[in-house]
Amino acid sequence: MSANLLSMTGYGEVLSLIDDCEWRCIVQSVNSRNLDARFRLPSRLNVLENTFRKIVHNRIPRGKVDITFSFSPQSTDNISPADSSEFFNASWIADFCRAGEGLLDTLSWQSSDHLRATILQGAFLRKDAFLEPQFEIDNVADPLSKLLHAALDKHFTSRQQEGKHLAADIVERLSQLDVFIAAISKKAALMPNLFRERINLRIDTILSDRKFELDQARLSQEVAHLIDKADVSEEIVRFQSHITQFLTEINDQSSDRKGKKLEFIVQEMLREVNTVGSKANLLEITNGVVEIKNELEKIREQVQNVV
Repeated sequence: MSANLLSMTGYGEVLSLIDDCEWRCIVQSVNSRNLDARFRLPSRLNVLENTFRKIVHNRIPRGKVDITFSFSPQSTDNISPADSSEFFNASWIADFCRAGEGLLDTLSWQSSDHLRATILQGAFLRKDAFLEPQFEIDNVADPLSKLLHAALDKHFTSRQQEGKHLAADIVERLSQLDVFIAAISKKAALMPNLFRERINLRIDTILSDRKFELDQARLSQEVAHLIDKADVSEEIVRFQSHITQFLTEINDQSSDRKGKKLEFIVQEMLREVNTVGSKANLLEITNGVVEIKNELEKIREQVQNVV
């Protein structure tokens, strides 16, 4: 089966001609624990924000989402300079420039073409300098809702593509984890004999100048207890089971949200490998544990971007 993950990162943009204006809708998102939808709308569209918000909530389960609507006249190619006044708030710009000239007089600064140009440039940096094209809310409400749906469709496709890249990277790292845990399993199988050799060597060193003998039955019992405490076979089996569970979840074709479940599986894998590291007093196993934790951290970062 093919991997089926949906990323929280996506981008969708759609243009449409509505009511003699060219409208643009942009939907872009990044990861977040919950849904956080933020709208940037022309002031006259604020009355439609709740409608747009419901559409977004029905389409996107989680993520930090920015939705932007903007518009411009259909064409400005045939507009003469005399007609440009319908795009600029000429009276506001004039008042702004006169206020600037008044400030120069107050400061006793000599006016110049450069200063006047700077004041005019400052005026055009303010949105008050421009007049928005007029439109009727009733005429654009339904078409803009459809435009938002179209942008969300493209946004969804983008998230699917990103999800495929995430899944491919995660699967590759899980394969590497399988190699690491298999190597640890082989080393762990050698631990009982290594422990016996170490303990016997230490006991022989301690008792080399003593005139008494130990109870061999009791000694064997204590050695067996220490070896049992260091046994990591159960943790290894559970870790391998988590890898299988993770892959099953990735390949599941249902539309259920997977991100939080995958995060939980990663936490369980970390818990098992930490136990292995604390129980197995063997350098080769410790090195393998470090490699596994490094890969798990990278997987965790990827999973945090999954819906």
